[in-house]
Amino acid sequence: MASYMPQHVFNMCAVTAVQYNASEGTTIEEFAKRISDSYRRHYIDDGYEEDIVLAARNVAKFIESSFPGTKAATSVRQLQYCIKKFHPSGKKRFFLQGTIFTQQKTPLPSRVKQCVTDVVVFHLGTLSGKFPLAPPHWSL
Repeated sequence: MASYMPQHVFNMCAVTAVQYNASEGTTIEEFAKRISDSYRRHYIDDGYEEDIVLAARNVAKFIESSFPGTKAATSVRQLQYCIKKFHPSGKKRFFLQGTIFTQQKTPLPSRVKQCVTDVVVFHLGTLSGKFPLAPPHWSL
């Protein structure tokens, strides 16, 4: 059964685009094209390639303003950890909450804005101790 891309998957795509841009020199547009070609088989959304680019640019601006002079890959890793392990509300994501259990039945009306909001929530939550730091050798 086809579904729409859930917000946490969209968030991970945008944050990972920033990571690839910072660490491998891949442009955000190139990464968004590659990832959207892959996800097109799984989700029925239209236009998420452009939305991933817009969200990734906004996330990159937020990271640059929050961590001036710091390598983006470090903060992106923490964001990826939070997106993978937690809901923005602070609840843990559980293993059994896979795609079959979390299907998005309707399109997300403001997924770019929500992505940036979630990134800010994860950032502030990490600073306040609401979300733990990613373990030293954790990777996506």
